[in-house]
Amino acid sequence: MNQKRYLIKGTLLLTVMGLLARLAGFFYKIFLSRTIGAAQIGLYQLAVPVYSAGIALCGGGVQSAISKLVAEQYAKNSPSGAKRVLSAGLLLSVSLSLLAWAAIYGCSSWIARIFLFESSCSNLLKLMAFSLPFQMVSSCSCGYFMGAKRLTPPALAQLVEQTARIFSVILVVSLCTKKGGQPGASVMALGQLTGEIVSAVYCIGSVFYYRQKKSSRRTIQQIILRRSRMRGEDRQVSLSSSPLSVLHRSKRKCNPWFTEKWHPVAAAIRAILTISVPLALNRILMCILQMAEAALLPQMLRSAGHSSVSSLSAYGTLTGMALPMILFPTAVTSALGLLLLPAISEAQVLGQKGQLRSTANAAFTGGLLLGSFCMGAFLLFGETLGSTVFHNELAGVYIRRLAFLCPLFYLSGSMMSILHGLGKSTLLLLWNLIGYSLRLLCIVLLVPVIGMNGYLYGLLLDQLLLTMCILTFLHHLDALDVPLADAITRSFLPAILGSGASIAFLTIFGQKIPALASLLLGGGIYCIIFLLCVLKQMQPVFHLPAKFHSARVPHSRS
Repeated sequence: MNQKRYLIKGTLLLTVMGLLARLAGFFYKIFLSRTIGAAQIGLYQLAVPVYSAGIALCGGGVQSAISKLVAEQYAKNSPSGAKRVLSAGLLLSVSLSLLAWAAIYGCSSWIARIFLFESSCSNLLKLMAFSLPFQMVSSCSCGYFMGAKRLTPPALAQLVEQTARIFSVILVVSLCTKKGGQPGASVMALGQLTGEIVSAVYCIGSVFYYRQKKSSRRTIQQIILRRSRMRGEDRQVSLSSSPLSVLHRSKRKCNPWFTEKWHPVAAAIRAILTISVPLALNRILMCILQMAEAALLPQMLRSAGHSSVSSLSAYGTLTGMALPMILFPTAVTSALGLLLLPAISEAQVLGQKGQLRSTANAAFTGGLLLGSFCMGAFLLFGETLGSTVFHNELAGVYIRRLAFLCPLFYLSGSMMSILHGLGKSTLLLLWNLIGYSLRLLCIVLLVPVIGMNGYLYGLLLDQLLLTMCILTFLHHLDALDVPLADAITRSFLPAILGSGASIAFLTIFGQKIPALASLLLGGGIYCIIFLLCVLKQMQPVFHLPAKFHSARVPHSRS
């Protein structure tokens, strides 16, 4: 399959499944708010950071490391090496998760009392800790499938997990209601545990099914090869021409991590740790810095003259309404990032610099197009979305101000996966730390003077620095050669034309129709014009010149 086609198809598949899971989770939250109440949901959310910290400590970066190493092993035609990577990842992450489960279970009362300031979270933490080993199994299995370019199992895994969680919670709530009991936050923890167990069983079953299928296919190939040799046929058949043909594979140099000097599984664990430790440190440090940001920003808003209630309200509106709306399209970039990491690793191992460059160029162009589209949409309809969806005018103001960051958010999100695939996670960690430090500095220095705009300036500096460092480094490695000015023009021109058409429509008819209808019609016009402009730009790709077609016509044999 062509690399660009693989990335587009995989991104669409993972994005659709992710959006379906998020949509199911949205209705799931509505159901919970009406059955167990907002207070019990808040109690559960209070314990979630502890569970997230356990995941970061046990498996932070392990999935990405497995995906990268499995892609390298398959690029070297070593399925046994890929299986060894999966076994090592499972052994490492499940062992660490069992230690984390024991620590959380044994210290749950102390954690709830000292860190969460809520003793009632103790039993909740004990129940949530049981989910850690199963979550690690699912994560490692999905990393294996990503590296092997099998997209269906990881795409379905998140939907299977969400479905099992929702139905188990509905069943438990129904049973409690029939018996006259009142379900609490423990129902959510139980649903999470059920979902993780079902997802782990599905992932492991998919791994065994995939191995059996590959094994049977290799057996058939060996039979055909043996028969062809008995008939005296010495011709070589390409695997791409028939699913039952044989591919002659040349022996490649082995990965230095998998030499005889090390035990195979120990060598795989060492290779996984080499890649995953920087990623885990990145996630842990980001969690610490986010906690510092959450503690500092409301206090600095109070220094700017806000009351305690208004500062918390502004902070909640920004982080709970505006930012989730801005970051919602990152479902696309997250899916693309999961596919980019093994694709870049495979191209790097095989020495395919042209393939690596074309993949990076496609990711850059896609991230810039998505960013320009969302920036135009949020600038046009941000305030309407805030008042219509959240019934909060301040949320609309923040959405419109944050719209200018969309190209940076989505571009950096896809480009970071390329750096992970190239093995530059430590460098990315350094840039993240510098950018986040600038953001915290703006909170301390600017927010007391100019209010929330100081935080937005810090966010802009953070994303601008990160994006510029990534693009400069990729250009330095000759892994990205897209002309920046031409790419910006081609990406933002459709957004400008679509915005102009939508503004003209709203100016003429906006006052004559309801707000929701104007939002839908104006948004539809914007989307249509943007899509037509993008397809017009891509027309040379689909309509190749006649010389190309004539050059592809095979000559008749004499």
